[in-house]
Amino acid sequence: MKFLKKYYKLIGTLITVVAFVFVIKKIVTMDVDWSMFASGKPLGIIAGCVLVQTAIIFFMSTPWVQFVRILSGKKIAMKDALPVYTKCNLMKYVPGNVFQYVGRNQLAADLHISHVDVACATVLEILCSLVAPLVWILLLMGKDMVGLIRTYEKNFLLVLGIGVAVLVLAFFLLRWKFREPLRRYFEKYRKLLNRKILLRVAGVFLLYVLQYLFSAAMYAVPAFLMFDVPRAQMGLFLGTYLFSWVIGFITPGAPGGIGVREAVMVLTCSTFLDTNTIMLYAVTMRIISTFGDVLAFFLGWLLHLIWKRQKATA
Repeated sequence: MKFLKKYYKLIGTLITVVAFVFVIKKIVTMDVDWSMFASGKPLGIIAGCVLVQTAIIFFMSTPWVQFVRILSGKKIAMKDALPVYTKCNLMKYVPGNVFQYVGRNQLAADLHISHVDVACATVLEILCSLVAPLVWILLLMGKDMVGLIRTYEKNFLLVLGIGVAVLVLAFFLLRWKFREPLRRYFEKYRKLLNRKILLRVAGVFLLYVLQYLFSAAMYAVPAFLMFDVPRAQMGLFLGTYLFSWVIGFITPGAPGGIGVREAVMVLTCSTFLDTNTIMLYAVTMRIISTFGDVLAFFLGWLLHLIWKRQKATA
C-alpha cells in the first residue's frame, strides 16, 4: 500500500508539472492585448473575480468530499481532501480532460479507502455538474433555452449515445473480469438506497446548485462593470454563458470548450452585443478562470504543508 501511495504521488507530481506547462502555454498564447487590463478599474475587477473564483473552487471540493463520505462510509477530513482536489483541478489543462478526475484517486491511496468509492464519487460529481447549471439556465433564459437545446441537440445526443455505449461496455467488461467484486459493490451501494442517504444526496446536489449560483453572480460582475451588458438582457447573457460551458464540456475534441463557448455566445447574444465584445468577455473569463485555478492550487498546497507540519508537531 505504501508503494501504491508513492506511485500516485509521483504520477500526480509529474502530471502537475505538465499541467503548469500547459497553463503557461495557454496564458502566453492568448490572443489578447494585456495592456487593456492594466488600468485600475479592469485590473481591480479581474483581481477580485480571481479571488472569488478561487473561493468557488474551494467550495467545489465540499460536495465531492460529501459523496466520498456517503459511498465509503468513512469520515474524510477536508484537510486530507482539499489539497488533492485543488491539485487535480489544475490537471484539467492537460489535453484529454481525464487526469483531473483520475488523479483524485490519490485520496484513496492516502487514506486507504476504496478506489471504486472515490471514482464513483467523481462520476456523481460530473453528473451533478452537468445537471445543476441547467436549473439556473432555465430560470435565467426561460423559453430561449429550448431554442439553444434544439440547436445543439446533436451534441447532447452524441454524448448521450457515447456515454450509454461506454457504460454498457464497461459493465460487461467488469462483469466478465471482476464478477465477484462487482457483485459486492452492487450490494454495498444498493444498501445505500434508503431515505436517509437519498436525502443526503439531495443535499449534496443542492450544494452544486448553490455553486453555480455563486459562479453566475461572479460572471455578472465583469459583464456589467466592464462590458456594459444591458440589465434587461443580463439574465439571457448569464444563462447563455452557463449553457456554453455545458456545451463546451460535453463536446468531444474541444479541450476546455475552446471555440465552442464563443460560438454559443455569439449565436444567442449577437442581437444586443457585438461579436468583438462577446469574444473579449470570453477571453476575460478564461483569464479569471486560469488564474483562479493556479491560485487555488498554490493555496491548497500551502495549506497541505501547514496541516502536515501541525500533524508532525502534535
